[in-house]
Amino acid sequence: MHYDGCDVTWQAMLTRQDEYEGGGTYFRSLRKTIRLKQGQVLVHPGELYHKGIDITYGVRCLLVCFTDGMDCKLTDDSRQEDDDPKYESNVLVCG
Repeated sequence: MHYDGCDVTWQAMLTRQDEYEGGGTYFRSLRKTIRLKQGQVLVHPGELYHKGIDITYGVRCLLVCFTDGMDCKLTDDSRQEDDDPKYESNVLVCG
C-alpha cells in the first residue's frame, strides 16, 4: 500500500483484459479494486492510498504519469496580438 505523493496520478491501460489474469488497482478509501479495459484511463489524487493487485497469469502493461500542478514552473509568454489563423493549419500528427 502506498501513495504517490503527487497532485494527480494517471494510469492508461495498454493491455487487453484477455492477455492477463488478476491485476487492478485497489484503493483503501473506496474498498474496491478498479480494473481497466484496454484504452481506459484512471485518474486519481496522488495522495490516495492504493496498491497494485498481483498478476497471476500473463503481463499487464500500464502507462503511468504523475502530475504536480501547484507550481509547475512553466510560463506561457505568448500574446494575443501574435495570433494568426494561418497557424491553426500547422498540424503535427502523432503516431
